[in-house]
Amino acid sequence: MNDWATPPAALAQKKDPARRALVWAGWTVLALFIALVVLLAATFAYYRLRGPTEEQKAALALMRKDWRPAQGVNAFPLLFYLGYDVPADRLDAQMAVDVEKVRKWLAANPDFSSYDSDVQPLPTLSEAEKAVLCDANGMGCLAQVAAHEDAVRAALAAHAATAQSAQVFERADFFWNEFPADPRSPFFPTSKTRDSDPGLGARLWLSAFALRYAEGDRAGALAATCRNLAAWRRMARGSNVLMGTLAASLRMDGAIRLYADMLSGFPADETVPEDCALALQPVVEADVDRCAAMAGEFAMQESTLGWTSAAYPKASWFERRRLDVMFDMRQTLAWQAQNLAPACGSDAVARLLADELPRREKPGSFLFFPVPPGAKGPECIANGFGCVLAGMATLNYGQYDARALDHAAHLRLAATLLWLREHPEGSIAERFARRPAQLRSPNHESSFDTERGALYVKNLYRPSPPQEDRLRLDLPVAAAAR
Repeated sequence: MNDWATPPAALAQKKDPARRALVWAGWTVLALFIALVVLLAATFAYYRLRGPTEEQKAALALMRKDWRPAQGVNAFPLLFYLGYDVPADRLDAQMAVDVEKVRKWLAANPDFSSYDSDVQPLPTLSEAEKAVLCDANGMGCLAQVAAHEDAVRAALAAHAATAQSAQVFERADFFWNEFPADPRSPFFPTSKTRDSDPGLGARLWLSAFALRYAEGDRAGALAATCRNLAAWRRMARGSNVLMGTLAASLRMDGAIRLYADMLSGFPADETVPEDCALALQPVVEADVDRCAAMAGEFAMQESTLGWTSAAYPKASWFERRRLDVMFDMRQTLAWQAQNLAPACGSDAVARLLADELPRREKPGSFLFFPVPPGAKGPECIANGFGCVLAGMATLNYGQYDARALDHAAHLRLAATLLWLREHPEGSIAERFARRPAQLRSPNHESSFDTERGALYVKNLYRPSPPQEDRLRLDLPVAAAAR
């Protein structure tokens, strides 16, 4: 029978099974959608209400601890005003004035603009002076100065105040940024006439030591270089500036290279100044302990989040609601603290002393984005922006760990030169192989390069793009000692 001839009631009964299947499918999809929404809402509420875990709370407490040295001379004012007309006896007073000005300036300036200091800059290096002075990395410094003695002498005389500040720097004990932890705070002073040259001090100081050596005062020059090395070594300890510790380590490498060049030409029958043995004492916990630097990094991150959130009330209604859903500052800071904490503490120090990287969990992933170590995917539902932000930051910390190991390895290699001088029996390769454990960095490749006549250690940190002075440290060995 055709459908047109079928009574309406019978036709409806005939189509009911298909219709019912469609209805049930629709209700099933709707139920699943509602269940998914409820699940997401419950997950969001749970993690927002739960807050940081106990482990994260411990990390937060560690990062918020006051790590500032209780006593000693802070090198920050000297290095901050290097190249500016601030007498040594006025450094601390000028720093107090600028710190107070910066505090008021930060409160009145929500925008990210530069702070201009009132201090007057000293004359900058001319291009001719830059061409004859040593580089801050110390590579080829001794030969450079020996080839341009008169020009170097004139350049040092033209910048006498900065060159002579090396003696003030030698008396400093640590490097602590006095300004508020804020991304807008100055790290180097700027003025309306010029910016600071971060490598200025190192260039002038190393050049002055090399000139002294070239003029015949080899013992005095070597002693001064080793005191400078020791000072930079102290600056890399217990600083509240993570990038500052890395910069101090690079400056220490510059002094190490000049020390090695001087030592390679130092008469075999002369006693090496005691300053060198003091500067190159065995690596200890303080050399690798980076709690203060990690805490300083956390303070900067916390301040940055606080500073950017200050613009929140000015955002549109939609933007505010989006941030409410996608960003939880409390949990983001907990993740950031958890990222930084593995480099701090007794276990991390013990591993770093043994030339091993601290234990770190690898960052996870959620929807193709890195997430903080230990964070579960669902946690990111309650803090999507913060999860990605903390996950991206995690990728850098392994490089910071590697640099800390390289810093210690460079100190050990520099100390090995003294040990080889004191133990002349056998070839360099044989003596290097039997050097004591305190001079070894087991996880670094190091050896004696016969072609270059130098000891070397390859760095674990690999910069991009590669830079010659960052790939490995080469230290020449005196021909008489080979």
